[in-house]
Amino acid sequence: MKIGDLVKDYALGMNGLVVGGPWVESKEQNPGASTDHSWEWLVLYEDGDKIGADTNDLKVISETR
Repeated sequence: MKIGDLVKDYALGMNGLVVGGPWVESKEQNPGASTDHSWEWLVLYEDGDKIGADTNDLKVISETR
């Protein structure tokens, strides 16, 4: 998996485009979270949200070259 790949996120049930590598979501960005959370990827989903994701939840649909 790499930046630019189109992926299916089985945890969220949506498709998205990998737009970044390792990413930290601070507790300030996620109200109610008690700590920061590290993600392996930053994904732009079909609904327009950019959300962190882990490799285990993603399957590559189409790879970039």
